[in-house]
Amino acid sequence: MHSNTKPGMADKPDCSMKQTSDIASEVIKEKEADISRYFENGSRTIFDEIVPSKKNDFSEVQRSTMSRIPDFELMSDRSNEFLKSSTLFDNELLDHSASNDMHRDIWIPSEKTRKVLRSIATSAMGSNSLERENLTMPGLAIQGDMPDLIKSTAIRYLGEAENIHRNVRTSSDVTQDERGLRNLIQAGCYKAAINLSGKLLAVYAQGYGKINQPSKHTPHSLQLWYTRLALLTKLNQVDVLENESKPFGNLDKPDMYFTFYPDLYGTRPGSMASFSFRLLLAEIPSYCGRPKEALDNLYKVLATVNQIITNFNDGYSGDGSRITVNAVEQEDAIRLWKGRRSRVLMSITNCAVGIKNYVLAVDILEKLCDSPDWSPEQLEALKSSIGRLHLFLGDVATAERLLINENKQNSSLTVREWMDRGLLAVAHNSFQEAYKYFQEAAMLDPNNIALINNMAVCLLYTGQLKEAVHLYESAITKNPARSLQESILLNLRSAYELLTHCEQPKLQLLSQLNRYKGDAIDIQCLKLGL
Repeated sequence: MHSNTKPGMADKPDCSMKQTSDIASEVIKEKEADISRYFENGSRTIFDEIVPSKKNDFSEVQRSTMSRIPDFELMSDRSNEFLKSSTLFDNELLDHSASNDMHRDIWIPSEKTRKVLRSIATSAMGSNSLERENLTMPGLAIQGDMPDLIKSTAIRYLGEAENIHRNVRTSSDVTQDERGLRNLIQAGCYKAAINLSGKLLAVYAQGYGKINQPSKHTPHSLQLWYTRLALLTKLNQVDVLENESKPFGNLDKPDMYFTFYPDLYGTRPGSMASFSFRLLLAEIPSYCGRPKEALDNLYKVLATVNQIITNFNDGYSGDGSRITVNAVEQEDAIRLWKGRRSRVLMSITNCAVGIKNYVLAVDILEKLCDSPDWSPEQLEALKSSIGRLHLFLGDVATAERLLINENKQNSSLTVREWMDRGLLAVAHNSFQEAYKYFQEAAMLDPNNIALINNMAVCLLYTGQLKEAVHLYESAITKNPARSLQESILLNLRSAYELLTHCEQPKLQLLSQLNRYKGDAIDIQCLKLGL
């Protein structure tokens, strides 16, 4: 969408729009109703906590006509939820330790893998089990710890005295187990968590230099790898991510299944790797600039999930073995795997947007709306997502029909509905009207940083630069731990650069980062000339 030229903004069309994105995809060049150039229009979701935006600096954004698309607020059950709660280890390990939850671990191996597992199950020691082609051999791709760049940058620009205000945990400050790992993640110390994960994986002989070296796996070691790879994804460590995820392939090597270790698990069927790990590995190529490869991976996962659902519907085990499942277990298993199918479809939608296949994205979302399993709130969120996608397509009329409920009074509108009205106003270049709608939403949810950001961008596009800066700074002063996010810092830094003097305010931001944030923020977003 082309904005009207605003005072002081003519040469800076994209300086305030670089946002972290739920969809993590690039959109097509400027279109009349391409609201993605302006706003992060959804509330923060767990996917935002894992997938970072690409860090274009100010000059790159000036030259580019590409930007992130806004957040899709699709559903509460997301594929990568480990940062959201105690699901980091507890829930996944419970899945593997409770025998009556065995259906959760079911997966259908390839025929080649099935033959190896059958050989192991029918012999004292399968002769093929130790052949390298049957082994998954991961290891760390980096040696030593990832540095805390916020700390070192603060010392460089603000002096050694600033270090006294840095109260951030390192991998040595917590218990050397999954509890310590969880504490680091909850504190926003993602680099320290990656460092600790490396120490814990070294116990499994999977540390630095161990790629292509045989080692044994457990549900616990694979959960460590899932956590580590997801954190690398969040921090946009693409090279390390590719090297460390590659040995896992699609998790189909025989040693990824319980049956490979009869001395530990007997004849227990199923995969030791969690479904979340499987889904993350399928998605990783999209984070590395290969969304079509990710799309192919996800459709393969979807085909297997559909077959598992079919097997359970027929009254048998999910892997197709002729083991009769009782009615209660059958119902629970089908519900579980239908939920997982929805998660795969959400990931496919994200990848479809990444390759600009909006027709596929809309088609999937519309089919998801037909499911009877959604709550009213979830269904409304899905419909809102479809409406917002039509805005990206430039179809404002259809978007308005989907997003606006004329029968609702203003007093009963939700945060999302006010947000949708604001986005429609943006599509019509009505920034003052959009500001009022976002303001109404912010009154209902004053801690929603995305709303504060959208309001500030509206001010920028109506030429109210100082007011926008004040709004950003007020939000940071009020709640620095919550407001100091990369998207906000990028926008505020860009606003500072429109002013005559911007170095000192950026140093103040650096001081606040040093005092209130962990080690996960990319310090380059301040553009301090590192």
